[in-house]
Formats: sequence, structure tokens, C-alpha cells
Amino acid sequence: MINLIPESAKKNIVKEYWVRVLSTWLMLWAFAVACGTAILFPSYILVSSQVTAYEESADSASQKVADYESASVALIQATQQAREIVQQAEVASVSSYVDLFMSLQGVNIFIERLNLTQEDAKILPVRITGAATDRQALASFRDRMLAHPLISEVDLPISNLANDKDILFSLVVTMTNAKAI
Repeated sequence: MINLIPESAKKNIVKEYWVRVLSTWLMLWAFAVACGTAILFPSYILVSSQVTAYEESADSASQKVADYESASVALIQATQQAREIVQQAEVASVSSYVDLFMSLQGVNIFIERLNLTQEDAKILPVRITGAATDRQALASFRDRMLAHPLISEVDLPISNLANDKDILFSLVVTMTNAKAI
């Protein structure tokens, strides 16, 4: 039967056949792509929303890390400042040493000059110059200073005891350098 069809009609039939085959395959591919898109679209929406949520979480975490680092630096500075304040509070002030010598002075001793030098927490030897009414007053002043727990040594030169009355003296007092008075 195919032999009865003229040659020009045969070409049209073959052409029409291939157009139908091709259009059928294209329709099947279009339908498969549409079905795949319909199936994958909810997954795409879910994944993109999760990515957005994770990005926000990561941004929040990086902000917290930055806040933590700035707080850490501030805390380190505050700790150092507090340590310095505590160290300064433990060191006795020079005026407390002056008050100590004035309280040990007594009535027959007149301190004219105190030479105090403080390096960090340490008091260097103190030079005291003044006048005493007699030798006994000067000796008792030296004994009162030696009896105090913050004073370790009092150097009273013998030349200071040469006079009997109205004695000008110069003492060198070594402190024990306790933390506070």
C-alpha cells in the first residue's frame, strides 16, 4: 500500500510523521519539566528560607562575638585599673608617715624638718632634723620610734648628744616598709 502513494505525498507523510514525533517528545519533556518544577518549588522555598534564617543567625552570632570582644577588652582594662587602685590603697601615704613621726614626737622634741622619699610602695630612709630640750628627751624619742613596729632602725649620731640642753639633732630612720599604717 505504501507503494501506491505518489512520491511527493510520501515525502509529506514522512515529514508530518517526524513533526508529530518531535512535538510529542517536546510535549513530554515540557510536561516532565513542569512536574519537576512543581515538585521542587516547595523545597526551593524551604531551603531559601532556611538559608535566610541561618544568615540572620550568623550575623547575630558575629555581632555577639564583636560585643564579647569589646566587653572583654573593657573588662581587662577595668581589672588592670582595679589592680592599680588596690595596690595604691595598700601603700601608705606620705602624710600618714608624717603623722606617725608627729605622734611620736612628745613635748620636749621639736621636729623642724622631715625628709621622706617614697619609691613605689617602699619608703626610703627618713631624715629627721629638729631640736630637743635635753638628752633624756632625745633618747626617749629614739626609744619610742624603735618601739613602733613600722620602724626598724634609728641612727642617732653620738655628736648629737654632745650638748646637755637645747640639742640640735639629725636622725636617720629606716622603715620596715609595711603595706599600710
